[in-house]
Amino acid sequence: MLSIDQMAYCNAFKNVHPLEKGIFAASLLFLSLLLKNAASAFFIFMFMSIVIVKGAKIPVLYYIKLLLLPFFFLCTSVLVILFSIAPVSMEILNIIFQIEIANWRIYISVDNAEQVLKLFLSVMAGVSCMYFLILTTPIQQIIWLLQKMRLPSLFIELFVVTYRFIFVLLDKMYEIRIAQTSRLGYFRIKQSFYSLAQLIISIFVKSLKTAQDVQRASDSRGNNSGQFLQVEIQQPFNKRNWLIIGCTVFLTCFIFFLGNHV
Repeated sequence: MLSIDQMAYCNAFKNVHPLEKGIFAASLLFLSLLLKNAASAFFIFMFMSIVIVKGAKIPVLYYIKLLLLPFFFLCTSVLVILFSIAPVSMEILNIIFQIEIANWRIYISVDNAEQVLKLFLSVMAGVSCMYFLILTTPIQQIIWLLQKMRLPSLFIELFVVTYRFIFVLLDKMYEIRIAQTSRLGYFRIKQSFYSLAQLIISIFVKSLKTAQDVQRASDSRGNNSGQFLQVEIQQPFNKRNWLIIGCTVFLTCFIFFLGNHV
């Protein structure tokens, strides 16, 4: 079991009702995508980060480590929007930065910078909302939420199997990589490519074997009705949590309207 799954079972919000956590994360995620406002998106990101670190007691360094992966991909993606190319003879207003190469100009305008800022903050706000749900909600509670959404049982079963496969395969990949590294499998570039190919093949074979084992176990239990994933939740609702959700949504909308009229 990897640390993400461990955090879901050991955080301070593990006993909070999953519907409260789901509505809290979904409402702020919807607002971050709908409003597309830098101020409100920044508020959502900071507020969710504080809730994750201070409220759920997730280690701050671990949370920052999780943010680095989407942060890296987002930075490489927004570069396409940030920089524009135009002929030197074309007059362009509100240029922040520019480089002239032959008859062409590579520049950053104020409009591009504002668009990138809104996109960056909106995506990071959405990522923080998803991390809140993932890091504070055990898999059983997520299954319960999916069932209450009336999703098909086949979809839920595929979700659970995929979720478990991710941790199993990552754990196997980590073990194989350690074994390869101990044998100097990544000492040279040529040897690194060979070891990487062997790692991919091993993971592929193990994934097929695991899928077959899961299918055999499911068939041996007579799973033909798709009802073996029925989950019941015993956590009570908390009025304070619903009040916090309502106040947070209201405050986010207030920051959005305030930012547009200032």
